[in-house]
Amino acid sequence: MSLDPNIDYHSHDPEDGKDLSDDPAIREAQELEARMRQALATKEDPLREGESTSARMHRGE
Repeated sequence: MSLDPNIDYHSHDPEDGKDLSDDPAIREAQELEARMRQALATKEDPLREGESTSARMHRGE
């Protein structure tokens, strides 16, 4: 079996569940990832006129 050298085997898998790491640096990254995912525009929750993903993320929606 060959391995893909471009895969980051230590990256967070969104299907891992909601448990946050005990490591503060990893926990911070997990929380940031969760905020970023919530800020993304989707078909059900599109960006409003003049709104950016960055602004939505900072607002905390």
